[in-house]
Amino acid sequence: MKAKMNARQKREAEAEKRKAAVKPPLSGHAPAAVPGRNVVPVKTPPARKKPDPVPEQTPEEETMEFLEYLDRYNGPVMKDADSRPSGKRNDTRGGIARLNLEEGMPLVEEALDRMNMGLQEMRASGIRAVKLIHGYGSTGRGGKICAGVRKELAEMKRKNYIREYIPGERFGPLDAASRKLAEQDRGIVRDPDYGRMNHGITIVVL
Repeated sequence: MKAKMNARQKREAEAEKRKAAVKPPLSGHAPAAVPGRNVVPVKTPPARKKPDPVPEQTPEEETMEFLEYLDRYNGPVMKDADSRPSGKRNDTRGGIARLNLEEGMPLVEEALDRMNMGLQEMRASGIRAVKLIHGYGSTGRGGKICAGVRKELAEMKRKNYIREYIPGERFGPLDAASRKLAEQDRGIVRDPDYGRMNHGITIVVL
């Protein structure tokens, strides 16, 4: 009988121990962790995807993007626009007149005389923009005519004989003077040298 009572007392003591182990904690204390219970799964946040690098635009893509900008804010550019200037300052069909300074392989002084006379005639005709074709020399570093023409144009701009001149290598949508000219005459963006970085030409704004 005594042995049975001892076994019974042992079972009751073990039950008391289990109850004490799962007692609620006092206020301000976190509950005791019980193996296999009260386990909250932790969610791992998804890894952020790196943005794809923006590809660099070619001069042709930059030209088309600027052309779309003009279409949105100034109306569509005529597909069959006449490249010949009409003499009207606000003519959207406009374009750039051409003046070849290297034809016949002239000396620098002869090329400058041809340029001055040609610009005077075109100004009198109401032409707004002129493309001077002067070449850049066989070495690609700039010929004497190119250097002489741009030096003369810088002086003409200083004296307010011309409004602006744009070297061919800058003539395109990335140049502020080119964009301003294109906004005033939407036919400019149709010029084959627009955005081509042609060192052999210079654009003169009269």
